[in-house]
Amino acid sequence: MGVVDQVKERLDIVDVISGYVPLKKAGRSFKGLCPFHTEKTPSFCVFPETQTWHCFGACNTGGDVFTFIMRRENLEFGEALRLLAQRAGVDLEPRSEAEVAGGKTKERLQKLNTLAAEYFRQLLLNSSEGRKAREYLSKRGISDQTSETFQLGCARDDWHALSTYLNAKGYSWADLSEAGLVVEREGGGYYDRFRARLIFPIRDVRGQIVGFGARALDDSLPKYLNSPQTPLFDKSGVLYGIDQAKEPIRDQGQAVIVEGYMDVLMAHQYGRKNVVASMGTALTERQIRILKRLTKKLVLALDPDAAGEEATLRGLETAKEAFDYRAMPVPTWRGWIRFEDQLDAEIRVTSLPAGQDPDELIRADAARWDALIAEALPVVEYYMRSIVHKFDLDSPKDKVAAAREVLPVIREIGSSVERAHYLQALARLLRVDERELRREMQGRPSTRHAAAHVVERSGRLSGQPGLTFGREMYVLLLLHKHPVLLSHMNAQLTTLGLSSLGSEDFSQSEERALFELIARQIEQYNALDVDRMYHEVEPPLRQALERMVNLAEQAAVLPDEQAEIDATFCALHLRQEHLRRQSEQLRYLQDDARAQGDGEAARRWAAMVQQLTVELDSIQKASAAQSSLRPART
Repeated sequence: MGVVDQVKERLDIVDVISGYVPLKKAGRSFKGLCPFHTEKTPSFCVFPETQTWHCFGACNTGGDVFTFIMRRENLEFGEALRLLAQRAGVDLEPRSEAEVAGGKTKERLQKLNTLAAEYFRQLLLNSSEGRKAREYLSKRGISDQTSETFQLGCARDDWHALSTYLNAKGYSWADLSEAGLVVEREGGGYYDRFRARLIFPIRDVRGQIVGFGARALDDSLPKYLNSPQTPLFDKSGVLYGIDQAKEPIRDQGQAVIVEGYMDVLMAHQYGRKNVVASMGTALTERQIRILKRLTKKLVLALDPDAAGEEATLRGLETAKEAFDYRAMPVPTWRGWIRFEDQLDAEIRVTSLPAGQDPDELIRADAARWDALIAEALPVVEYYMRSIVHKFDLDSPKDKVAAAREVLPVIREIGSSVERAHYLQALARLLRVDERELRREMQGRPSTRHAAAHVVERSGRLSGQPGLTFGREMYVLLLLHKHPVLLSHMNAQLTTLGLSSLGSEDFSQSEERALFELIARQIEQYNALDVDRMYHEVEPPLRQALERMVNLAEQAAVLPDEQAEIDATFCALHLRQEHLRRQSEQLRYLQDDARAQGDGEAARRWAAMVQQLTVELDSIQKASAAQSSLRPART
């Protein structure tokens, strides 16, 4: 029995989830308000018999105890496994010496950062040197409560004040240097990095201090200074305020991204707590990956200057690349149908008044801020506005360049009516025939190649007697060999009006985590690089990855022409099994409602069962048709 199964065996999902959500027994299941979206009527159900959970409301998703912890705590699979294994008393495979050393280093640096933050905080609150920082915060309208919530501090105008304090606590110069708190002189020796500055502790999504930002309190340059790259801190991989904003983002279903520390402080102070900052840089893929676990709706509210607009455009490109795509059927001008990748996210941009940063605007008129966020432009409209300033639209060459910048964005729109609307708008803007733009859009395929999908079935593989595995593993093996199948499988599901294959279609925790890893690799690199996967994967999942790779080497190599058929068959089968599991859960709820005399609830569950039955019938017919194309194998 693997460690994942051991953890599941020792933990009861009801006990685990009860620590996060008040649950009430309802027949054979437990119900509560979904922790992942705001609701008044409980739609979140936990099923002790199957050790699973499902939200039948807005989320319409579910899984096992690992899935819940990953989503609730915003963790990767390996992190969730460590957390639950510790709770279950299961020993994980010992880490390598390098991993153990790296873990100890991070733990030591976290303690050091915490101690430094406490030192800075006390200086702000109690020292005469902190008066200037306190006056600055007062001038900027930052309340004492906000200062306390974000643990703001200040650094003395002294070359060795912090280092002297930390040295006395037993930390060496090497420790301070590794944490980025001191700078090594060229001629030898060290000095404090942060001096005479307001200090902003920077936390990761779990609230651990990973670094610091600092603002000068005089005319010193640079005005803002951050910790350097350390084993804990990578500016491209953190968002300021994310620890305070993660729950509001989940509750509101939207994240607002600003540039600066003060923007976040003022937004949270005025109750706009779904705001985070990219800390003055364009959005990065790692930052988007943090946010996409919380919401698929982003609003970019960057500074209204040329640099801010450039950062916005770069951020939009990064966000579009980092979010998932789904294959959608698109009619061509000849009446044919083809499948294109369309963004499975809603990204908007708000245009701030000239000369006003978010913190100034919120402080002056919070209602105006709310209106601007509500009126944020869809990506395509922002691009269309930007090309007016970027290109000479009287020039034929610039018209072509402008069209090629905007058309790929229009192509990603899911609604054909919206696409038609924006094509017409672009045609009027460029003063060209709309039909020519449509041909240009259909004739120039997107440069983004979606990943392949995989299929599997139980039983022996030809040429390998006794080698057996389930359909979920077969999907992973197919993806390992043919990454380009992912978009094909998703397209087939789309023809039936179904969403793309996702991790929720996998019932096994390790297979689910491996699928997420593979799909992310394909999304980012259009291919699979096993070496890169080994480096990126959390240590507890490496064993599962090794098993998959070894199995792929042992398994008979499938003919390329057969892989596409198998992929479609398996995608349909996995979705079929997923819907069957969901249907069974709904029948439990229906029976329990009847037993309790709750006719209204019973009818509601029955209607959902009927809807799933229609979907299952459609999948069964498609699966039977696909199965007839698959040659028999021994």
